[in-house]
Amino acid sequence: MTRPETAPAGVLRRGAPGWPELLDQLHDTPPSLHTVGDAALLLRPCLAIVGTRRATPRGLAVARTLGAQLAARGWTVVSGLALGIDGAAHRGALDAGGPTVAVMATGPDTTYPPAHRGLRREIEAAGCTVTECAPGTPPLRYAFPRRNRLIAGLSRAVIVVEAPLRSGALLTAQLALDADREVFAVPGPVDLETSRGCHGLLREGAHLLESAADVDRVLGLPGPAPDPAAAFGPPRPAAGSAARWILDRLDLEGTPRDVLYARWPGTDPEWSEGLLALELAGLIRRLPGGRLAPTLWR
Repeated sequence: MTRPETAPAGVLRRGAPGWPELLDQLHDTPPSLHTVGDAALLLRPCLAIVGTRRATPRGLAVARTLGAQLAARGWTVVSGLALGIDGAAHRGALDAGGPTVAVMATGPDTTYPPAHRGLRREIEAAGCTVTECAPGTPPLRYAFPRRNRLIAGLSRAVIVVEAPLRSGALLTAQLALDADREVFAVPGPVDLETSRGCHGLLREGAHLLESAADVDRVLGLPGPAPDPAAAFGPPRPAAGSAARWILDRLDLEGTPRDVLYARWPGTDPEWSEGLLALELAGLIRRLPGGRLAPTLWR
């Protein structure tokens, strides 16, 4: 007997109590949804964060930080459980202790990609997963565009972090526009393929998103004003400290640790103390090849 991957799913039916009425604005609203976790979150103000599976380190950092900042503001962060931007957005919301909803393109008894089984368990403990696919449905190609329309339908707005010109994230943005939702796009380096979809959205009138404050200006806050410490993470190191010196010389692509150390003008104990302080505060992360990068989108 095959052991189920998750707890048994509940069923929400259109028109019944607990049904997210925003979905009724879609032209092909599903008759029912299978959910695992706290399905009441679907009734709260939701924002979607989507993007490419082949994200850059910068894009992953942006998505994770946005997920944390928006969850701290009271939004339920919605995404598609995919690798790349989706997973980073879910993780950011969980980092902030906030809720997140994963919309799946499989039945409720299947996790795709399999690498996100652990992440899915965390999402269902703090939020919920949702799908219109019947139990036993594998990841079929046609189901992913249909999943994307649910992401757009559940959300007040869709944020695209990184996307090439042909991507499911751009389809989600178009479906959001069709459902009279707002669309935000994060600009990126002009020489990257993953920036072109976002730049195209911006040319067509999407809201420019440089920080979570841009969402505030367009949509307002969904609830009480957030705790600044929760919304933006630990305080930045004081000016003049070794930690501040290191942090100011990092970028989201990563800076080689050895290069930084060779340029450090202070003592070895000061360097070690600054690096340790940044790691304990959660302000930096280690990348392959001995590179350091900030965890905050600055």
